[in-house]
Amino acid sequence: MKKIIIISIFTAMLLAFTGCSNFLDVNTDPNNPATAPYKMVLPVAETSTAAFYNNYLMIYGSIWAEHFSQNFTSNQYNAINDYNPQPTDFNWMWSESFSGALNDYQFIINEAENAEDWNMYLVATSLQAFHYAILVDLFDKIPYSEGLKGNTGILAPKYDDGQTIYNDLLTRIDNALSKDFSANTNKIIGSNDFVFDGNIDNWKAFANTLKLKMYLRQTKVTNVTAKLTECLNSSYGFVNEAAITGFSDAAGKRNPFYGVNMAAEGLGTDNFRAADVLLDYLKNEGDVRYIGIYKPGPTASGTYKSMVFGDRLNPAGSTLSDQIARGNWKTDDPVYFFTEAMVDFMIAEAKERTGVSGKDDYQAGVRASFVDFGYAESDATALLSGSYVYPTTTLDAKVKAIITQKWIASAIRLPIEAWLDYNRTGYPDFLKASANSQIGGGLLPKRFFFPASETSRNTNAPGQETIDTPVWWAK
Repeated sequence: MKKIIIISIFTAMLLAFTGCSNFLDVNTDPNNPATAPYKMVLPVAETSTAAFYNNYLMIYGSIWAEHFSQNFTSNQYNAINDYNPQPTDFNWMWSESFSGALNDYQFIINEAENAEDWNMYLVATSLQAFHYAILVDLFDKIPYSEGLKGNTGILAPKYDDGQTIYNDLLTRIDNALSKDFSANTNKIIGSNDFVFDGNIDNWKAFANTLKLKMYLRQTKVTNVTAKLTECLNSSYGFVNEAAITGFSDAAGKRNPFYGVNMAAEGLGTDNFRAADVLLDYLKNEGDVRYIGIYKPGPTASGTYKSMVFGDRLNPAGSTLSDQIARGNWKTDDPVYFFTEAMVDFMIAEAKERTGVSGKDDYQAGVRASFVDFGYAESDATALLSGSYVYPTTTLDAKVKAIITQKWIASAIRLPIEAWLDYNRTGYPDFLKASANSQIGGGLLPKRFFFPASETSRNTNAPGQETIDTPVWWAK
């Protein structure tokens, strides 16, 4: 059962997004957490998570999921294109996570627990778990049990392993869901919540959807069948989608990724070009979604052309650049935590892994993706009875179909999830190494490096792994 979610924000409260190192630097010192009324801290924390997930991870995800490639004539994301990021490249996202969003959520959780305000407790717990889980997915190990405790004298927190953190996060989500939401100590959140305007039923559905995502992440390393069934049968249901909306084409009010990468107040240029891996796949399948995902290059006469993934050093690049399609990102794109298609595909996979047919949810996900990219549900019908027909054979064949479609649907929305799904399942099975890969051997990146700001100061930071070493749930 799925719940339909209404999503809104007050755009006047959105912060200006820039590409600077102090981007949304709300709390610069994790030892001195926020002191504002906790309900006023929530929108700042949500915006911080949105910027982390939508901007920084949109960049890495778009390239490493092979939807896009670094433009021939630009240099901004060469290191990402070439699988050669440096530990210093991860300083900002780490600082923003621990000094910003995670620290703010912890302040809210502590204050809400003291006030027995279980509404706010659930919201902050769910969002903190969402943010923590992504960090684990990217870095494998992070400071968790001793993290955010600088005010208690722990200045070099130990790192916990991913499985331990996941287990604790899931326990904390269940604890938050078990609270008395009828108590008169609960407060109305309203417009201080940019995602659901304080609708607690929606947040219960969000928490259950997040649990489903986290259990699916573990399918390669542990038996989660019972837990998947529990999520599927939960009375909380699932979100239809969850997002921050209300962006517009004005300085400081644009979608954060667009504002940083395309707008004049940001980089003012488009570094991304359509990679052959996705664009050519869609064109070969007769799948019109490529017209919603991409837009033609200015000299391409309305045609959609791709470049070989990673081929930024092509000597003909300076003449090819304006012919290659680029991303159809818009100034008013929502910042998604979950899209409708993504949730449908998650449910489809979970059902198949518990012995229930996921066909209807798979088809619903494909149709939702067509609508998302500007087409009618009916435009998917021919493909769903043709090359996208749902397999009737093995579980692996069904998972392959589901994840491949999820990969398509994630383009310009949640591409980091496509990269993480590939690391877990190996699908789509036609991804390839960047043409300018610096790791060789046809290998693809599997993790982020620990940031230099952490390894140089925290004596308990682990040693660096190679970028092609899988994280715990992908081994």
